[in-house]
Amino acid sequence: MPAMSRIALTLGLALGASAAPNSIVAPTGAEKLTVGLLGDYGWTGWQPLPLDFCNTALPKLQADGVTIPRDLQNDCDPGDRADIANATIEETWTARTAKYIEKVCLKKNCSAFMSVGDNFYDSGVDFTSEGIQRFYEGWANMYVGKAFDGKPWYQALGNHDVVAGKAGVDFQTRIAPLMEDRWYFGNDNLPYYTYDLKGSNWTATFAVVDSDCFINKYQQSTSVYNTDYVIECHKTTQTQVEFLRKAFAESNATWKILQIHHGFISSSTNYTELAPLMDIVRENNGVVINGHDHCMAHYQFNGTNFVLTGGAGYAEAGDCNYGVPMGPFTKWLGANAQQAANGFVTLDISYNALHFEYYARDMQLKGADYYPVAHDMVPSYSFDVTKHATKV
Repeated sequence: MPAMSRIALTLGLALGASAAPNSIVAPTGAEKLTVGLLGDYGWTGWQPLPLDFCNTALPKLQADGVTIPRDLQNDCDPGDRADIANATIEETWTARTAKYIEKVCLKKNCSAFMSVGDNFYDSGVDFTSEGIQRFYEGWANMYVGKAFDGKPWYQALGNHDVVAGKAGVDFQTRIAPLMEDRWYFGNDNLPYYTYDLKGSNWTATFAVVDSDCFINKYQQSTSVYNTDYVIECHKTTQTQVEFLRKAFAESNATWKILQIHHGFISSSTNYTELAPLMDIVRENNGVVINGHDHCMAHYQFNGTNFVLTGGAGYAEAGDCNYGVPMGPFTKWLGANAQQAANGFVTLDISYNALHFEYYARDMQLKGADYYPVAHDMVPSYSFDVTKHATKV
């Protein structure tokens, strides 16, 4: 495929064995390979419903017993409506962040990108005219340029991606990869999959799991995430647990990484339902990368490192406890009392270490320094993982 040729040309790396049609072949052969980690970025293209409908018509419809589709309920959420207003300050906040990510990744030569979900606010996308337009506006035409062209994006689902139910999940896992070579969701049209990145003397196994299926409150009938897809996959969470166990057990990789949306350890909400997955990560001496909280942070708990990289869209200080660490497991929070950092995380993979760097963008908005960063082309924080993964 042309995209694969561009990868080989750009990276100067040998590609692995051939893959199925419309799938990504991971670049291999480098002593060190750099990837970008980001999530909660998909604001561009979402147009909230008219305020008059949400404040006046919707209550009348509900009072009359009219069934309101969950995507309409979600699009009227007052908090999300306020967020979109902030997220589009000075035209397109996300577009500015995309340019910032491109600038950093040109400097660091990023080979691929990993998403931790919430790819499309507020209610995901499906195979409709509107969904297709938002796919291009919010992602395909947003992340373009030398740093992005031909680079694979290993995707995951977030809670906003499942509001459209099975139709939305099918669009992201089956339709989107056929529309755009860079968009990757495994070869089995499932929301969980595994892939390897390989260097000259190391291998990193990534396992993607859909955490939406595990969250108990999403099973409440009042939840906008209580869709046909979430109801069904909640019944089979053990399938994903065993998938992760098998993926890590069969891997002899130097590094093992779980890529997921919700945070097990957080400064906002700890999703303890994810414990069975975390037990497997801990047994294999793996690492967790997640989003959901709209900020960036590093946590350590029970010997496991948790990388929060949810600041690529609209960052929210409260999700990082306004910069105040909670408990000894908090190692770094990309926030202050007023605002959280907008940005992303890079991961340099080599045999000796997983080197994580947190890039916080200096946000100049309307003449004010919204989140001041003295030198935003250097990382605001970094740490290394040096103990190799084990095989259980």
